[in-house]
Amino acid sequence: MPPKFSAPVKCIYDASDLDNFKNSIAYERLHNIINLVVQKVKGTSLPKNVFDISLVTRSATISNSSTNDDNQFNHYNESTRTVLRILKSFNTLIDDTPPLQGPRRFGNLARRDWQEKVEACAGSHLQLITSDKGLQEELSYYLLNAFGSSVRLDYGSGHELSFVAFIGGLIEFKILDIASIEAVELLTIFAKYFDLARRLILVYSLEPAGSHGVWGLDDHFHFAYIIGAAQFNVDGTSKQYIPPVQQVLSSLTIEDFKETNFYVNAIAFIFKIKSGPFNEHSPILHDIHKTVSLWSKVLSGLLKMYEIEVLGKFPVVQHFWFGAGLYPWVDAESRKMLPVKDIQESKQEENDTLPGLINGFSGQKTTSTTISLTGAPWARQSSRTGPSPVPRRGPQPPVNRTQEPRKR
Repeated sequence: MPPKFSAPVKCIYDASDLDNFKNSIAYERLHNIINLVVQKVKGTSLPKNVFDISLVTRSATISNSSTNDDNQFNHYNESTRTVLRILKSFNTLIDDTPPLQGPRRFGNLARRDWQEKVEACAGSHLQLITSDKGLQEELSYYLLNAFGSSVRLDYGSGHELSFVAFIGGLIEFKILDIASIEAVELLTIFAKYFDLARRLILVYSLEPAGSHGVWGLDDHFHFAYIIGAAQFNVDGTSKQYIPPVQQVLSSLTIEDFKETNFYVNAIAFIFKIKSGPFNEHSPILHDIHKTVSLWSKVLSGLLKMYEIEVLGKFPVVQHFWFGAGLYPWVDAESRKMLPVKDIQESKQEENDTLPGLINGFSGQKTTSTTISLTGAPWARQSSRTGPSPVPRRGPQPPVNRTQEPRKR
C-alpha cells in the first residue's frame, strides 16, 4: 500500500518526550539519511565556483544572486537541477526584499516579508518535484522551516536539521536517487543551501538560535562540519591532498580549501562574522585542531556530538514536527503510535517555564544549569578542569569587522 501522508504536527512538548523521539521511525530515518549523505560524499571535493565566496570572505561585498552561473549545472540530474532552481528562486527573493533601514542590533523585520514570499511560491515549486499532494505537504514543512524562524528572527542547527529532513524525504521516495546521482550533485545542493542560509544571516542580521555562546560548536551550523569532515576522509589509494587537521585554522589552508570543502568553508564564515582570538570565541573547534590528528576521528566525534547537541537537545528538536509519511511519530519496533502529551497541559508547562535568550525564547528557561556544557568527544580530559570565564559579549550583527586568521 502507498504510504499515507499527513500535515506534520508537534509531538515534542518537553524534555521527557526525547525518549519517545529516540524510539521513533522518524529518528531512525534521520540517522539513515545522515549516514547516506556521509558515505556518499566521503573523499569528494566540491567543484570550484559553486560556493559563493563573498559570504565567507572578510570585507567582501555580498554578491547578488544573479551573479551565480546556472549553466555549470546543466549536466546534473533533472531532479537535482529542480532542487537547485528552488534554492535559486529563494535566493533571488532576498534581492527583492532589502532589509529595512534604521538602527537594529539583530533580526531585521524584512526577513518576515521574505518568508511570506517564499511560502507563496513554495507550493508551485514542489509541484515540479512530485505530483502527490500529501508528499508535497510534508516536504513543504521541512523546506519552509529550513531557513530560520520568521517569528524569532534567528537561525540555528535545528533549521539545518530541517533541510536534512527535506533532502531525506526526497531520497526516501527516490526523487533524488542516492544510488544514481553523483556525489558532487549532492554536495552542490547542500552548498547552495548553506549559501542561502548564510546570506539570510548576513542580510537580515539573524540571531543564533539557541546558541550556547562559546560553549557550542558553532552559533549556526553543525551538519556542514560533518559534510566537510566526510569530504576529508579519503581511502588509502587516493592521491588527493588533504590538509592535516592541525593546519585547518591557518589562513593558507582556509584560502586553499574554502571553495571546495564544507568544513573549511564554515570556518571561513566564522572568521567573517567574529573578531578576536579564535580559541576564545570558538573553543570547541579550537580543541579539535589542537587535540586530534585524524580526520576519521574528527568525523566520528562530530557525529557523536550531533547526536547529543542536536538530536538530543529539547530546545533544538522541539521545533521538529512529524508527518505520517516521511517522519512518523511511530515506535520503530512495535510500529505503534507513540504517546503525545495533552496540548493544554503542555502549554501550561511551557508557561511555567519562562524561556531565555540562549534557549531561543522558547521551551526552557535559561539558567546556569540548563546551558549545555557537553564536552567534545575528542577533548582531552586534562585540557581544562572546568569552563573558563566566558567573555562578555552581547548579540552582535554579522558585519564585516573581523581580522584575518594569523598565518602559521
